[in-house]
Amino acid sequence: MARPPQPPAVLAAQWGPHLNEAPPGGWDDEARHPAEKLVETHCCFCGQQCGIQLKVRENRVIGFEPWEAFPFNRGMLCPKGVRRYLQGSHPDRLLQPLVRTESGFQGTSWDEALDLTARRLQEIRERHGPDAVAMYGGASLTSEKSYLLGKFARVALGTRHIDYNGRLCMVSAGTAYKLSFGVDRSPNPWSDIPRAQVVLVAGANVAECAPITTDYLWRMRDAGGRLIVADPRLTPICRNADLYLPVRPGTDIALFSALLHVVVREGLHDEAFLASHTTGWDAVRASVESWDPRRAAEVTGVPPDGVAGAGAGEEPQPARTRSRKRAQEPRMDSTSFGRRPARRPGTCDLSSGPPSGGAAAA
Repeated sequence: MARPPQPPAVLAAQWGPHLNEAPPGGWDDEARHPAEKLVETHCCFCGQQCGIQLKVRENRVIGFEPWEAFPFNRGMLCPKGVRRYLQGSHPDRLLQPLVRTESGFQGTSWDEALDLTARRLQEIRERHGPDAVAMYGGASLTSEKSYLLGKFARVALGTRHIDYNGRLCMVSAGTAYKLSFGVDRSPNPWSDIPRAQVVLVAGANVAECAPITTDYLWRMRDAGGRLIVADPRLTPICRNADLYLPVRPGTDIALFSALLHVVVREGLHDEAFLASHTTGWDAVRASVESWDPRRAAEVTGVPPDGVAGAGAGEEPQPARTRSRKRAQEPRMDSTSFGRRPARRPGTCDLSSGPPSGGAAAA
């Protein structure tokens, strides 16, 4: 196992992380030297691709302006997007290749770094075979870069081992979407969320990982919709959910099977729509027949009334409290965070579409 060439404290002092709380020249520099132009682009931190306008002077980013006309985020940005432009001038940003030595990391030229990398890759392939080398990409690569990375791995290196970070998240979701809807991504736009009657957020830490989506959920709730969250952790979005399902890790399928069991049992599905637009419905219905809320509760840890309430799109009745004083206070238990009285919605007409109400999932 590789060991640090220097103590961690020494490496941290030399290479960071260091705070960078102000742009070069300070916050007043832009007032003295205004930007030359605004460049409309996207924030690259996550897949939501919020619109942002970057202030540019002498081909350097010096600030940003909200882009209210961009339809997705409408000028809003999360903390990461707000501070994104500071990375270009961050003191920890590496501007040249570094070579590991016994005394630490030393800067070198690109020619020397590329020659060293090519020589070491050839030595490893000759000694251990091409599959001894692996390539690891990232979800932020453009399509062209991903194509070149694949060609480099399979043609130049001859290795079969190439992967990227999406294997743990996006690949599984894309495969499920492809099998269910014929496309490898969500078939409905984000604009459907504010129009939904019920939104189920399953395992997504929306408030911290996709803050702009939170606005869509608030608009949905302001319009009378209900928010259900299924997550092993009590993430921030759970605090404002109408129903919180504290599912045990690894038991998602049991929970979803029970939810569908309740939908079928209560007759909340549209048989005509299913017959016209789906295949394999009979097999699916048979597979969830035995997953009643009590059985699901034993597996998932979610109380039966929570499973039943989520399946029907309504809030379970509050549990009994130990004292009258606590009964008068705002309460929070393991199945619900009620802010509005429970109500029973109409049947879920899947063919009605978002404009007239329906259901969405995130």
